[in-house]
Amino acid sequence: MENHKSATVYGSVFALCLVAGLLFLVDNAWSKESVLDKKFKPLGIITLAGIAPPTGYGLVDMDKNQVVLSDFSGKIVVLTFWTTWCPDCVNEMPDIEKLHKKLGNNDVIILGVDLKESEKKVKKFITQHNLTFKILLDEKGEMGRAFGIRSIPTTFILNKKGGLIGKAMGARHWDSKKFVDLFEYLIKTDSKESDLRDIQ
Repeated sequence: MENHKSATVYGSVFALCLVAGLLFLVDNAWSKESVLDKKFKPLGIITLAGIAPPTGYGLVDMDKNQVVLSDFSGKIVVLTFWTTWCPDCVNEMPDIEKLHKKLGNNDVIILGVDLKESEKKVKKFITQHNLTFKILLDEKGEMGRAFGIRSIPTTFILNKKGGLIGKAMGARHWDSKKFVDLFEYLIKTDSKESDLRDIQ
């Protein structure tokens, strides 16, 4: 009889320990930040799920070439929406240009999407500010609407598989060491790693 009671007590204790362990694991799984979360959060970047960007819009570069985001598969893409009349955009552009020059390779592509302005106006701005990264014209605002742009500048980061992994609203000092370090990390990290959010 005593052996039966002991077995029951031990069984109950084991069950309680098992339940407590499972609850601990579940709690940690929900509360644990990914590596990407930890790298984005201090920079004011919202972590996105890695889903494919919207499609169905038409863009041209300053040479009138048609451009789609899938053209840059295998590269990290920095996609910033801006206008020439936006003060924060104007202040941010030199930093984006410096980031473009600092990276100086084909692993990161910077695309500046101008919203609903004329080619002439944008060309004048590019010349005045000596911009060398690729500028795209969204003359009808189709891409801006597809991405749900409500304020500018708004910048998205895409992983090497073309998935949206980060969003920054407002201007940033993109040429600072902390941002350069971030992009060097993204370049070196295999896009298949879960921290870089595979396309779902």
